[in-house]
Amino acid sequence: MDLAAADLPALADLWRWCATEDYTDSVLYRAIAARVADDHELIGLTVAAGPPHAQFPHVLMAAVHELVLLGAAPDLAAHYGGDAPGDPFPAFRATCLAHREALLARMATRFTNTNEVGRSAVIALALAHVTAPWDAWALVEGGASAGINLCYDRFHLDYGPAGTLGDPTSSVHVTCEDRGGALVVPDALALPRERVGLDLDPVDLTDDDERRWLLACTWPDTGRLARTAAAHELVAADPPRVVVGDVVTDLPGLLAATAPELPAVVLTTWVVGYLTPDQRAAFAAGLAAASRTRPVTWVSAEGRGAVPLGPVDLGPPDGGTAPGVLGAISYAAGDQVGAEVLAVCHPHGRWVDWRAPGPGAGRSG
Repeated sequence: MDLAAADLPALADLWRWCATEDYTDSVLYRAIAARVADDHELIGLTVAAGPPHAQFPHVLMAAVHELVLLGAAPDLAAHYGGDAPGDPFPAFRATCLAHREALLARMATRFTNTNEVGRSAVIALALAHVTAPWDAWALVEGGASAGINLCYDRFHLDYGPAGTLGDPTSSVHVTCEDRGGALVVPDALALPRERVGLDLDPVDLTDDDERRWLLACTWPDTGRLARTAAAHELVAADPPRVVVGDVVTDLPGLLAATAPELPAVVLTTWVVGYLTPDQRAAFAAGLAAASRTRPVTWVSAEGRGAVPLGPVDLGPPDGGTAPGVLGAISYAAGDQVGAEVLAVCHPHGRWVDWRAPGPGAGRSG
């Protein structure tokens, strides 16, 4: 895109929004984003990359973080590792300008996708709750990325005094605080007979380049890097099946081909917010249509209002981080037959405030 044709004030506002509303978990990224908002040269870099997606702040942030992971930005690495005091922006800006061409190439072809392993803790609870009546079932994840959360049973999920789930010997330990004290952890994980993911651009964790980019999409000062890297290694050893396709137009076909004789759970986590209203309606209509031949339940963890679950009290603010809503919508005979708010949760699974009457005992299928 030509810089002259770009709406620079709108892009500056987008960076300011990230600094105040989105990067609330990252002191580092908040500081950088606030300064980028007033730097037309760096905003121009996102425009020069070409595709519209490159103008979203997360893309530049991930591309720069990748340089740090590659050892190409030692001055900035000290800030990213928490070893340098003071303002990180001068080192960030210098890195951007020194590596301009490399950044443009990455931003033109890469999308941000965190595939946060911490969400497995809330996913496991939701799956136990909705599949309790079934002896066997299938799982299809829309927007699965590398399929890390399809592998929720390979991790150790620790809910503190409420209990644990998963593999206690796993190299990936996920902690999830029980907020509200209403959580009933099931006796065992609920396991699908068949599981598959769908993504426009699946991440191949056996490819070093793709794996490094996915790690670069994790904010560096949030305490998640080491756990994320461990999850990548664990899943790469035996990757789940993730096929290429659109979450709206291609999901019905994949759902129809996945254990069609069994009830199905369709899972989305922070995917629906990227869809237009028409796409959201089409997604729901596809699930309803699929329920003409089998029960279908949509388990979602999304921002409030992204999924039509009805009113929900998010509770007190959590340091500026907007909580997500864990919900379930059930379909049968071609119609929606139920909608339930299961919990309010941290977007990265750090805590869960369970609202439904117990997740139910998990069953193996």
